Amino acid sequence: MSLLASLGKALLTLLQVAAVIVPLTVTFQVLRDRPWVRRRLGPYAGSLRRIGLGEGAAVGLAAGVFLGIVYGAGILIQESRSGRMSAREIFLLSLFLCTCHAVVEDTLLFAVLGGHGGWILGPRVILAVAGCALLGRLLPARGRTRSV
Repeated sequence: MSLLASLGKALLTLLQVAAVIVPLTVTFQVLRDRPWVRRRLGPYAGSLRRIGLGEGAAVGLAAGVFLGIVYGAGILIQESRSGRMSAREIFLLSLFLCTCHAVVEDTLLFAVLGGHGGWILGPRVILAVAGCALLGRLLPARGRTRSV
C-alpha cells in the first residue's frame, strides 16, 4: 500500500472520528448550563441513590459517560467545589467514571470503525454499576460535603 493511500485512509478515519466527537461536545456545551437539563436529570435521582450517588452527581456523571473522563473530571471538580457533593460521592463518581467513561463516544467510534457496540458498552456499564453499588453500600455515608 502506498504512503498516499495510507494517508487517505488515515484522513477518512480522522473525519469519521470528528463526525462523532464534535457534535457530542458541542451539544453538551450548549445543554449543560440550561436549567431544564438539571430538572430533566431529577427523575434519575433514585437510580443514582441505588449506586451511592446523590443528585449533585448527575451532571458530572452525564458528562463523563457521554464525553469522557477528562471532561467529566472538570465537571466533577466544579460540582464538588460548589459543595453539592460529599467526599463519598466524589469518590464513587470517580470510580464510576474510571470504569465507565465515554461510553457513548467510544461505542459510536468503534461502531463506525466496525466494532460491535454491545461488547464495548455492556461489560463497562455492568462493572461500573456493580462496583459503585457495592462500594456505595460499604462506605459509610456522612452528611458533610467537601471541596476539592
